[in-house]
Amino acid sequence: MDIFKIIQVVLFFLIPFLLLKFQNRFKIIKTIGPILFCYAIGIVWANSGLPLDFELSDIISSVLIPIAIALILFNSDFMTIKKDIRKTGLSFLVLSVSILLVSTASVFIFKAIEENTKIASMLVGCYTGGTPNLFAIGYGLNASKNTIVAVNIADQIVGGVYFLFIVTLAKPILSKLSKKFPKVYQNQESENKDEAFTEVKLETKEKIKKGIPIFLLALGILAIGVGFSFLLTKEATNAAIIMLCVSVISVVFSFVKKVRKNPVSYNLGQYFVYVFSLAVGSMADLKNIIGQSLPIFGMVFFVIFATVIVHFLIATLFKIDPDTVIITSVAGIFSPAFVIPTAKAIKNESIILVGIATGLLGYAVGNFLGFGLFKVLELIVG
Repeated sequence: MDIFKIIQVVLFFLIPFLLLKFQNRFKIIKTIGPILFCYAIGIVWANSGLPLDFELSDIISSVLIPIAIALILFNSDFMTIKKDIRKTGLSFLVLSVSILLVSTASVFIFKAIEENTKIASMLVGCYTGGTPNLFAIGYGLNASKNTIVAVNIADQIVGGVYFLFIVTLAKPILSKLSKKFPKVYQNQESENKDEAFTEVKLETKEKIKKGIPIFLLALGILAIGVGFSFLLTKEATNAAIIMLCVSVISVVFSFVKKVRKNPVSYNLGQYFVYVFSLAVGSMADLKNIIGQSLPIFGMVFFVIFATVIVHFLIATLFKIDPDTVIITSVAGIFSPAFVIPTAKAIKNESIILVGIATGLLGYAVGNFLGFGLFKVLELIVG
């Protein structure tokens, strides 16, 4: 490996680390978000003429996203979903059906968009799980790097508009639609802490001590996924099989208390998502992204808000209370990390735990729904 490749690898891991370290000190980083900063830096690097090995970028992005998915799923406590599952589970099911229907419709509405079936599948994974699922499905379906970047940028922008709607207008609208539906949860202070989604307060030495074994476990699961890929297809690089295998095995390990309670697993997984974003951005063509951005923006906008409308209307028919609908919508369309600020905004912190559990369930099923939809769309669209 020559000196430029070594520098590239070091920068890929150093830049996201510095962004995370300084995001609380510099408001612009926190406002725009580390992911968009990673994309921007990668795109500028790719189009600047500076030394860059695209093959190395591809290897790093391909290896890191399944490891990130594993690390995030390790922290999932699915046993908490048992509590008050009837209304919450029904609302999440309605959300999942809504996103599948709307994403399928978007393929026909936006049929001129290149890779529209892959985009629809990525959005299903994203809006039942989160950004890591979007990346995993895009990677698994061999979507172009330009498409992955354009979709995620559109999601970040439209997602901001959606979140503003959720914390301001959603509850008044749903309250009028649902009138006096009984609440599953009563407004009360919750002592449940979002431990998996906050910065770990450990010494660096302790973080390393906890991080190395959990990383090696994730790496081992990736190796098993590669092995399954080879056994089933005679190719060790079938990304879809690798991602599905990693998802299943990681969920199984989440039931092991020592794995689930690892204090650095989730944050390490998110850090790898940022490194992945930088690596993908470094393979993107700025001109192609600009050319794709507007139509993809329209598709993402349609998918988010049409899904919300369908979800809200069907949930009203099933007499699901507004707070449950809102928290499952946020847990799916965003991620568990957005549950706490949403619960505070709608003044019902008692829904935090079940909201987080629903979001974790979304992480687990998002890849299966996304890849499954793509297979169905292949049969329908051809």
